[in-house]
Amino acid sequence: MVRKMRTYKRICVRDWEVNDEYGNHFKVERGKEYITSEVNDAPSIGPASVMGHVVVFSDYWVPVPVEIFGGEILFTP
Repeated sequence: MVRKMRTYKRICVRDWEVNDEYGNHFKVERGKEYITSEVNDAPSIGPASVMGHVVVFSDYWVPVPVEIFGGEILFTP
């Protein structure tokens, strides 16, 4: 059975960034809207789920702390 993943639109309330061991840089910016996973969930391909995080779907798929975002609107049921 294929599991459907819910996604949400969330507004970033605080700038946040990370660099990986290869020098890749990822940043979410205050005031911008992002499509994310549910809290503590991740797609079957991509990064693993992290407690207290959502996966942001952008050029890279990155776990970001959920407290960086305010509110949520269901995007994909």
